[in-house]
Amino acid sequence: MSLPRKLSVGDFPGADFTERWKVFLEAIYQVFLKAVARGGLRFQGLPVKCRYQPPYKDKHYSFWHLMSEGKEEEERTPDLERCARIPWIAWVIRNADNPKVVRWWENERSTPRGLKTHVPLWLFEHDYVVILEKRADFYLLLTTYCLRGHQNEKLQKEWKAWTPKKTETAGKAASDTPSTHG
Repeated sequence: MSLPRKLSVGDFPGADFTERWKVFLEAIYQVFLKAVARGGLRFQGLPVKCRYQPPYKDKHYSFWHLMSEGKEEEERTPDLERCARIPWIAWVIRNADNPKVVRWWENERSTPRGLKTHVPLWLFEHDYVVILEKRADFYLLLTTYCLRGHQNEKLQKEWKAWTPKKTETAGKAASDTPSTHG
């Protein structure tokens, strides 16, 4: 399965950018709803969910966070690179178990609500990341972004540091399983 194509404001009808932007925004929102929010996505056997409340400008809260950038929620602005890649989100999650295209790991992050386990899904050949948060019985889709500057090196370092832990855990689980051979 190949990566969906990126979308661009210029792909949509309208006399100027403002008119095309309105059509584009609704189109990527519909992609988000169909493929992500209502797409039945699963990661590591658990459902992937999105935040809906509170809606923002009559659209899913998660959608606005996924397609914009900025530190303060109220001041975030649309990021055309993130917008273009909305069709990639579901694809990355569905292909997370293919190490030839996606690298993933867990890391602990300190948040205002305490320590949380985040799971970056790194589409490494395209410098794109989907971030999930591990919950008891599901994963919460937090954000996505395109790598800039030294972020690639940072992710590479995190992934390499976690990979041995993942291998050790898998090896330990296998050695803890009783042998069926007599």
